Amino acid sequence: MIIALPLNQDGSFSSHFGAAAKIGLHEVDRATRAIVRTSVAVPRDPEPCGWGAWLGKQGVNVVLVGGMGGGARQRMAAAGIEVVAGVASGEPRALVQAWLDGSLVQGTSACECGHDGQGHGKHGHHHHGEHGHHDGCTCGAH
Repeated sequence: MIIALPLNQDGSFSSHFGAAAKIGLHEVDRATRAIVRTSVAVPRDPEPCGWGAWLGKQGVNVVLVGGMGGGARQRMAAAGIEVVAGVASGEPRALVQAWLDGSLVQGTSACECGHDGQGHGKHGHHHHGEHGHHDGCTCGAH
């Protein structure tokens, strides 16, 4: 089983999937609750909103996120990936271990605003366009 987490450029957990620079991939053994292998990958698509199919091809089963917009959620579902949203910030390996142990603390997804461009400034994360969104982006955030 593989669990993915969005990462910032410095390797820390990115609380907003759409702002991620890369992905942490954690191969786990659920029976022993152990992390078997950890790697970091940078998908070819510069837009995290389009990473669903790529993550599916990597064998990802679960993605842990703080927040994720509707378009990205739909792409994850289409790839057969379970989205665990509302994950509080933390060290990526510790978050995966908490998920394995059943102790992961979840709140409300940071993008429950509908990702329609309204209200983003009110809860403090970036506006689309700040991580490279362009007029041709198909993430559903516009």
